Order: sequence, then C-alpha cells, then structure tokens
Amino acid sequence: MRNLLGRVRRASKRPLRYLAARLIEAGRARLQRPWSRAYPHVLTARAIVKAAGAASIDELWRTEQAAPFFVSPARREEWTRSFRTRYPDGPPSIVSPADRAVRHEFDLLGSGCVALGSALPWHTDFKSGREWPLESSPSLQYIELDRPSDVKIPWELSRCQHFTTLGQAYWLTGDERYAQEFVHQVTDWIARNPRSYGVNWACAMDVALRAVSWIWGFYFLSDSTACRPRAFRGAFLRALYLHADYIAHHLERGEVNGNHYLCDGVGLVFLGTFFRATPKGRDWLQVGKDIIDAEIFNQTSEDGVDFEKSTAYHRLVLEAFLTSYLLLELHGERLSPEWVARLGRMFEFVEAYTKPDGTIPLIGDADDGRIQKLGVQSINDHRYLLAAGAALFKRGDFKRAAGGFRDEAFWLLGPAGADRFDAIDTETQPVASKAFDAGGFYVLRTDRAHVIVDCGEVGMHGRGGHGHSDITSIEVWLDGMNLVTDCGAYLYTSSREWRNRFRSTAFHNVVQVDDEELNRLISPDHLWQLRDDARPQDVAWRFDDRADYFRGAHTAYARLDPPVTVTRELLLRKDGPDVLVRDSIDGRGSRELVWRFHLDAALHAEIDRGDVRLSSGTRDAWLQLVEPIVGSTITLEEGWVSPTYGVRTKTQVAVRKARTSLPVVASFRIGLVRLAPASLQHLTSAFAAPRQDSLVGM
Repeated sequence: MRNLLGRVRRASKRPLRYLAARLIEAGRARLQRPWSRAYPHVLTARAIVKAAGAASIDELWRTEQAAPFFVSPARREEWTRSFRTRYPDGPPSIVSPADRAVRHEFDLLGSGCVALGSALPWHTDFKSGREWPLESSPSLQYIELDRPSDVKIPWELSRCQHFTTLGQAYWLTGDERYAQEFVHQVTDWIARNPRSYGVNWACAMDVALRAVSWIWGFYFLSDSTACRPRAFRGAFLRALYLHADYIAHHLERGEVNGNHYLCDGVGLVFLGTFFRATPKGRDWLQVGKDIIDAEIFNQTSEDGVDFEKSTAYHRLVLEAFLTSYLLLELHGERLSPEWVARLGRMFEFVEAYTKPDGTIPLIGDADDGRIQKLGVQSINDHRYLLAAGAALFKRGDFKRAAGGFRDEAFWLLGPAGADRFDAIDTETQPVASKAFDAGGFYVLRTDRAHVIVDCGEVGMHGRGGHGHSDITSIEVWLDGMNLVTDCGAYLYTSSREWRNRFRSTAFHNVVQVDDEELNRLISPDHLWQLRDDARPQDVAWRFDDRADYFRGAHTAYARLDPPVTVTRELLLRKDGPDVLVRDSIDGRGSRELVWRFHLDAALHAEIDRGDVRLSSGTRDAWLQLVEPIVGSTITLEEGWVSPTYGVRTKTQVAVRKARTSLPVVASFRIGLVRLAPASLQHLTSAFAAPRQDSLVGM
C-alpha cells in the first residue's frame, strides 16, 4: 500500500502529457506481453536468414563478418602485428585477464577476484548470495532496499564485457581456448536466460550493453574453429535478433531521458547495423540513430558536459556517443556538423578535468559503467578517450593530455588511427584554465596545479539523477599530490544508508549550515532523486598569467529562517602554486557552521598548532586558516573515499566547526609550504575585488 500511495503522489506531480504517454506505453506493453512470450518460440534462425536474403546460416555468418565494424577478421594479422610493435608489453596484460575469464575468475564491482565455479551464476549477486528467480521480468522485484542485495552484480556479469578480452587474447595467441569459452558462455547464457525471464531482461540498457559485447565477440572470434558449428551460429544470431526486438519494445523513455535511454539507442545502432540486411534491422538502426542524434543535445550542455553532473557518467555517455558515431560513419550514416561539434566539446571537458598525472576527480556517482572494455587502463583513467579524440579532431591539446595512443583507442581506431595520432603536433603552450558555464564546472590549473569546482544545479535538470549535494565543492591537486578529494559514490541499492551518505553534503568539500543538506532528500528510498534546493547564482571567473579566480554562490539555504547565503571564492596563485578558499556566509542570527576538507586516502594528516600538515611520503603540504574564526575548532575525523563501485577506503577529513553569529567570512589556504601568521594575514588582500570588466559571470 505504501508503494502504491507513493506512486500516486509521484504521478500527481507529472505533466498530463507525460502521464498519457506512459499509460499508452503501459497499454502497449500489456498487449504485447502474450506475443512476447510466444515470439521466441516462433522466431527461428531460418526466418532470420530468409529476412536477410541469405541462402543459409553460414552465408549470413560470412556476410556479417565482412560488414563494416571496428575490428574485422580479415585484418587480424595486420592489426596484431601493429599492436605488438606499438605495445610490446601489451599481450601479457590481455592474456592474463583472459585466462582468468576462462577459469571463471571475476572481479566485479568491488568483489575482488572471485572464482565463480564451472556454472556461471547469471542470476546471482554472489557478494551477498541473493539469487533472483526465473520469473517474468516485468513483474520481477529486483531492487530490494531492505536486503543487502545488489542486482548490478548479475547485470555486470551478464553484460559479458570480458568477451572483448577473450577476443583480443584469441587474436594475439591463436589459442582456441578463448573462442571455446566464448561459445560456451554464450550457449550457457541463452539456455539459462529465456527471453523476458529473470533479472537479465529486466533493464533494456543491460540488454543493449550485452548485445554490444556479443557483437564485439563476434568480430573477434567468428572465424575460429569453435564458432563453426551451424547450431551455434543459428542460436547466436537468433539470440541477438531477440535482443534487438526486446530493446525496441522496452525503450527506457522518461519525462527526462537519461543514460539508460541513450544506451538503448546504442544497442539498436549496433544491432541495426549488424542486421541491416533485414527490414527490422533497418528499422532498429533508424530508431537507434534518431536517439543518438537527439540525445547529445538533450543530455549535454552547450559546452559539452553531461547533465548528470558526474565525471564517471560523462565518460559512459561520451563512450556511447563516440562509439555510435564511429559505427554509423563506417556504415555511411552521417550526423550533422553541429552534432560532431558537440561531441568535440565533450572531449574538451575530459581534457580539462583530467589532472596532470592522468587521474580524474571523483565527482558525482560512479558505477564503473562502460559501453565496451577494450583497454587495460585503471577505471579512473580516461586518457584513452583523449587519445581517440586527438586522432578524430586533430587536437594537439588532447594528444598532450592523453600522453600517448592508449591501447583502448587502438582497438577503436586501429593502425590508421594510431598513424593519425602520431602525425598531430603536440600542444606546447601551457595548459589553460577553463570554464564550463553551461555545465557548471570550473577548472583552475597550471602544469603544477589542478583545482576543479562544481557550481551547477544538482543534475538531470534539477531531479538529482547521479548528482550529489556538492555545489561549490572542490578537488585540489598540487605538484604531484592529490590533496583534497571528492568521495565518490560507493554503492546503490544494496545499502540505502551508504548510498545517501556518499551523496550527502557531509561527504563533500563545502561549508554546511546548521547540519542542513544542500539538496534535501525526498525520502531515504529515493536513491536517484534530490530536491532542487541548491541553484547557482552570482557566478564569476577570470583567468590571467598570475592567478585564476572563481566566485559562486547558491540558494541552498535560502529556505532557512532567516535565510542564509553562502558565496565561495577560489584563487589559484600560480607562483606557489597554492590555493586560497574564501567563504562568505551572509545572514542573521547564530549558526552552526562546519567546513570539511576530505583528504586523499594516500595522505597522512596531523594538526600542528592549528594548521593541518598533509604528508605524502617525504613531501608535505599544508591546510591553513588564513584568518581566525571566533570560537572555531579544528579536528581530524575518519572519512571514506570510494575510488570505484563497491570499494570504500578510509581517509581523514579536516573539519573546522564554529557556532557564531552571521555574517562570517572564512579563508583557507592550501599550499606546498607553511606560511607564518604574518604572511597569512597578507593573503587577505589577494581577494581584492577584481575589475568587473575582467569577469565573465551569469
């Protein structure tokens, strides 16, 4: 009853047009349900062969092998020779994880390497032991907030993204074991996952990503001895065809479409090009292309930032657009120059948020989601995107940030892409700070410093999505040391407590007033929604040779009585380098103020006469209060950082608290050397109001 009442309340807030569309879709789904159960028994491999105009399954198989794709069996020798020359240490880094996949040893979403046994647990969260029944997918309750189960575990295994690793290992070694494992797993998955039954058909996005993996596996492994039996070929083609039909009838449209709907489109682009010889395949291709074409403008800002306000999801969405664009181009399906320009701006955001050491800020949610996995880089290394972007757009700044033609980019663009990358002149001008006003991010940087501040709405046009309560939160990297970090996301449905903690105000580097959230929870059970409390205002910035400046305020605490306004200013002084943070808290009355600086897990912190020493090996940095705050205290508290989904690491949080009357101005310094009190006081003049004609604001 509580769930029913909740649905009624949510529905009452929706536009009538949206409700009507959802009712129509629900009606269609109900009408299609009997047919969807019968369809797998009616569809045969022979029917697909006939629809494609082929004489036999083997002929259709050969036709698909010759169709345009990123990799081609016919070019295997050329590509592997080039790969070995360019990446002499590359083959062992591929063969080792491929061998683990053959042994059914997987490290999924923080599980650590686990041996899953001879029969892969396609329906099981092996971390908690929860096994979902083989019931009709539309009625299956797979989100269980009162249990520690995580449906993402079986979903991740069933995405089959290790098939690319098996395929690469087969190309490099010629060992049939990898192809045999591919055939075994596909055959087993088909047998144990009948269409529309079980958790692996419950989400169209996962159906789409699985189809992408199977198609990659096909182009790597389809000429192997293991793939020759006609029975396997027919079953494989039929299963892929059923995947496409399922996605087309279960598109994840919403009032605001997100990455699920986009990935549905990616799946249809892959499946549509694969089955382009059939009438349905051409329809799927058109639907997929239309989704890709529209959503880059719906889901990214004018300056190329994914609207879910997460660096990890920006990577996923960029992969979705990039991969679809490349595949459409191979099939002669063009997208507009405006579309391609927006894609280029998405790369510009990656170039800006990538730190000089190649790491990324942990802003917003992260579930390790990928379109395909082709490289051996760590999960938080996005430089393979910049390598691909450099080759596509002939950008020397992307090439410099990429640091080389990464192996993942090689499998996307091949030896020709590598040659284009090599021909680009690397950018030699110093890196420049960048503002993404429309996206709400500002990057202050030099070759020795990188500061990023989030000053945009919560995400997904104010609905929350994968955004956090983090407006004006910062990350700070100085001279090779990551000092102040965001905390990541950790978990989703398996723990509502930890889910809500990691996206809360207290897990971000901001000033908190009276223990109030920047964006309030709608309820603890609304894991992908937040109230739209914190809107940016009074934003300004300037960049010059001596120092880069940012200012931004927000409306989060305007709801308090009396209202409170928080304005944050940042100054990156380039000759240090060091970073100055000044917060102006305006209002009336006595308030409890808390500043938190979450420190990188690799650091050791200690308080020394009111300053915080940040030690990394033999090196130190300092967090200092520039001017006293009446009645404030400084402590070091235990905190958590999640570098990847399902993993949390202990860290320290520098916390300054004060119960004081407003207005209050508090200034902090983060630098490589400790300054004496007199020198700190001198810094207060650094925030002298810049000339208005040197500011760009909104």
